Amino acid sequence: MVVYLILGLFLILFMGLFYKAQEEQKNQDEGGGAACSVTGKINEAAWNKTFESAGVFNGHQDFFVEVAEKEGIDPVLFAAIALHETGYGTSRAVIEKNNPGGLMGNGGLMLFVSLEEGIEAMGRTLHNRIIKDGKTTIKALGAVYAPVGAANDPTNLNANWVPTTEAIVKKLGGLTMNCEANGFSKDGGDFSGDTKGALNYFKTVLSEMKKFDGTPYVFGGANPGTGFDCSGLMQWAFKKAGINLPRTANEQYNFSEKIPPDKVKPGDLVFFKGTYNAGVPITHVGIYTGDGKMYNSNGSGVGYSSITEGYWKQHLAGFGRVR
Repeated sequence: MVVYLILGLFLILFMGLFYKAQEEQKNQDEGGGAACSVTGKINEAAWNKTFESAGVFNGHQDFFVEVAEKEGIDPVLFAAIALHETGYGTSRAVIEKNNPGGLMGNGGLMLFVSLEEGIEAMGRTLHNRIIKDGKTTIKALGAVYAPVGAANDPTNLNANWVPTTEAIVKKLGGLTMNCEANGFSKDGGDFSGDTKGALNYFKTVLSEMKKFDGTPYVFGGANPGTGFDCSGLMQWAFKKAGINLPRTANEQYNFSEKIPPDKVKPGDLVFFKGTYNAGVPITHVGIYTGDGKMYNSNGSGVGYSSITEGYWKQHLAGFGRVR
């Protein structure tokens, strides 16, 4: 009986380690930009005391931990950003729309059915920014959440985002994880994918787009003064390479030569359907950068996204080439 018990415990331990290894490999195979490891524990006293005066977040501290563990991100960093974004759980966005992370959709600030749903959505977004995009520092994340010099920040309040978030992290007792970038620079990441066989205008276009890395999505925006939506960013950057694209994603789809997936090259446009109710088939566009990634402007801001998994894979409509 004892022998069977020992064998059973050994099998459980082995399966746990095997599962963890599979998950780490999955992150790498899916183009994960970073790997995070636990380096400490939450300071329970500081953690609970902070949440006592955190508005609607009071009583949800365990849920933040649960979501953070699920997404492989630091719960302290997760909570600190949510606290900062919502003025310690008191903003209209979190009270009226259950939106703790300032998450934007094509129609503006996103509405969630419950606070738990909003926290989960924010957790997924942070996972994408940290694990997939390799933005492993508060400074790098700040470039996404609150880019300094953004057109919608005339009083430069965004300059306070990084130091304030760092102060909240300290108040909560400090970070509990260390994240190392894979193929990204620690100050925020730079990944252009495999550019072998890229179209001749690719570098020019991507270089122009990356000037706006991390800036917020702006519906209807088509220039640096207003910010960019998806097709506005494409139109602006392609013009720098001497290519005049029409204005909307659907128009750009109709304008382009359709390319099968096995022939796609860095520089081709990648199109998506059904991302919002626009009354037309094609509702989003990005530029393919290689290795199953695109560069685009979406609700999380301007930056890289994977098209081989999750949301973008589900809505993928096809590829197009322009001359």
